Amino acid sequence: MRREVALAGLGFWLLVSALVALWGGRARADVKVATITPAAQGAPVPTGASAAQGAPVPAGAPSTGVTRGQFHGQVLFSDIMIASPAQFPSDTAMSEALRRLKRTTVEGTDGFWRLHMVAFLEPAPQGNSFRLRATDVTDPKDRREVKMFEVDGQPGQTELEINDLVVTNVMGFERGHRYEIAVMPRGDNLPAGKGDVYAKGVITLM
Repeated sequence: MRREVALAGLGFWLLVSALVALWGGRARADVKVATITPAAQGAPVPTGASAAQGAPVPAGAPSTGVTRGQFHGQVLFSDIMIASPAQFPSDTAMSEALRRLKRTTVEGTDGFWRLHMVAFLEPAPQGNSFRLRATDVTDPKDRREVKMFEVDGQPGQTELEINDLVVTNVMGFERGHRYEIAVMPRGDNLPAGKGDVYAKGVITLM
């Protein structure tokens, strides 16, 4: 009889322990779910009035007043692709990035050089077609035109991004030489080497 009472009591406490463990597990599960699925991670992006009241909005194209004041009429070179002005959150951020990325020399491999450029055009062009005139200025007394490239842009744009322009030994470019790249308008009646220059810069190929 005593043994049966003891077994019944033991079974009762085992049942109570199981229920307590179950409740505790459910509580911990609820806390974990709340932690890994906060509203900010799954909530839809607000639109309309809700967005205007405090939701973040994408940055638009930055004002380029400060940047143009620093670099107008210049072509800046880099060995790293330069983002378009619209991708910078502010004009100051764009200026700082350009100061970090711009180069005066670019390394090449086996007679190939890859150039990334941004030209700040002055004045703003009316057309959307341009020529890039490459001139060897290693000897200032013996300037020599090497190559003319043609690129397209947008009417009225004041920044012209040119990425992945490859120049080679076969084109006439040489290691250790300095080259002036000038941005000019393109036209059927415009002789090579003539016309207005919107921007220019000098790069040394290494």
